[in-house]
Amino acid sequence: MNSCKKVPVCHIQYDFEQCVAEETDGGQFYVNVDRSLNEVEEFTVKFSAGGNQFDAGEGGSFNKVDDHLYQTTLGETLEKENMTRGGVDCRFRTMDRDYTMNSHQDDEDEIQWTAIDAVGVPHELYALGNAKGDIKVYDKKLDLQREMKGAHLSDITSLRFFPSGEVLLSSSNDMQLKIWSVIDGSNPRTFAGHKSEVTDTCLIERGRNFLSSSADGTIRLWECGSGETLNVFARKENPNDGINSMALFEDGSSTDGSHPMEFGTQGKHVLAGHCSGVITLHDIFNKEQEVQLPSKFSSSCNTVATDPESTNFFYAGYQNGALAQWDLRKPLEPIDYMYINEGLPINYIYSLSKGLYISSGLDTSLKLNMSTYKSNGTIGRSILDRPTFLVSNDYRVAQFTLTPDTKHIIAVGNWGFCGKYSSEDKYCK
Repeated sequence: MNSCKKVPVCHIQYDFEQCVAEETDGGQFYVNVDRSLNEVEEFTVKFSAGGNQFDAGEGGSFNKVDDHLYQTTLGETLEKENMTRGGVDCRFRTMDRDYTMNSHQDDEDEIQWTAIDAVGVPHELYALGNAKGDIKVYDKKLDLQREMKGAHLSDITSLRFFPSGEVLLSSSNDMQLKIWSVIDGSNPRTFAGHKSEVTDTCLIERGRNFLSSSADGTIRLWECGSGETLNVFARKENPNDGINSMALFEDGSSTDGSHPMEFGTQGKHVLAGHCSGVITLHDIFNKEQEVQLPSKFSSSCNTVATDPESTNFFYAGYQNGALAQWDLRKPLEPIDYMYINEGLPINYIYSLSKGLYISSGLDTSLKLNMSTYKSNGTIGRSILDRPTFLVSNDYRVAQFTLTPDTKHIIAVGNWGFCGKYSSEDKYCK
């Protein structure tokens, strides 16, 4: 395993498509490559009138390969002072639709979106939460349908639609969780018990039970009808080790017996990413800590995401920029890892069958194509498939969600950013 794989982070002039469309006599735009936090290379791409031809300099290329998708090679492989620096191959995907202005048109101040979720029934809906504690529900055109102003006293950290699409679960830094009616905006139940901010939530099947994680070091199993906490999970070795993120998965195993007020917890497990960098695995039904994965990077584990096609693999992002692939059958160390913006945090990972969507640092979001390599434990080889950088105006993405038709990804973040990108990569290997 190569312990020092790094993704060269690329940024393109965010309005380059507009420049190409409006320039009649030819023009140029920039592409920056961040070799490290302290070293940035700037390339200039020139284009002919109408954008029919691009010139990325000696050894480089820039081409439009699909609607809103561009492919580029920048620089050459050079040798200097016994060090080799290769050219950079990557893709840039621009937005199919920029909803940034739509999603905060009625607000006097700029919004910092902190959470998003989507549902397809009975209608296509999107729930967005912000740093002021407000929740807004939009239709498929991102027109406002419902608003819960002051839903919480602080940042919304997670939003989850129940399968019916008529009920919404929210969590916040104010240490509370709440159930909301999407139909009339009412709040029939509030869940209190955590002693620090609530960082994440997971619904179990249809939502009669759900999980919440907190910076207080606990995961609570709740029953919606009564509002009771049925169990509290914590890391055995350090019960106060805060939890930043969690992920639910089912391994298909069956367990005899049942618990009152629990529905669908059999065979369910939850991963918890801790502030120490440790990751724990808990059996929800048997109420046991099954595995503790070490703090490989001596850095906080900010986000975890399971592989939708495997009960063994999952991905973790760390405060120091490390992105790791773990196999629960080999829990002593990650089977592979790489760095994205080494020294800057991985903010969020969203895992789909064909790739990982990643938010990194203050202004980087990208997709790594994993369809070919993930089953072999070679996350670093996804670099060879050219990372796809999502183009925006240098926004920090807080969360991603998949549209109900699975054709697009919605990204939300600071300054009211809300962008829609195609999730279909026809030209990936």
